[in-house]
Amino acid sequence: MKKWTLPFLSIVLAAGLAACGDDNADTANEGEHGDMEAGEGVYPLEVDLELPESAAAGEEVTIRAKVTMNEEIVDDANEVEFEIEDGSGESEWIDGEFDGDEYYIIEKSFDEPGTYSVTSHVTAREQHTMPKKEITVE
Repeated sequence: MKKWTLPFLSIVLAAGLAACGDDNADTANEGEHGDMEAGEGVYPLEVDLELPESAAAGEEVTIRAKVTMNEEIVDDANEVEFEIEDGSGESEWIDGEFDGDEYYIIEKSFDEPGTYSVTSHVTAREQHTMPKKEITVE
């Protein structure tokens, strides 16, 4: 009888742990962030950074960022700043203004030819994202 005790207890213990795991699987999408399948909870902050691929030196271009969360426009971002960096590593920071519709916008002219990187630093609803694109100025 003793030789069956250890295997029997192992099976009972494994079954008990498996049952606990099943309960957790039902609530895997719930918790402090809500039920994602029911449309509740935390969604990622998404930023669509838009700027032309190229421009002429001295030409004013529009740089804009569409900020969304759960496919809805975020019009209350804590911060939307555009960092413009030239080839030497020098950078300029410009605050974006919400246009009242769906974009945070700046107007910028580039004095010198070269390749510039534009990074939008967006902080909203306890999240931060920094998409980056390049523009070539001729």
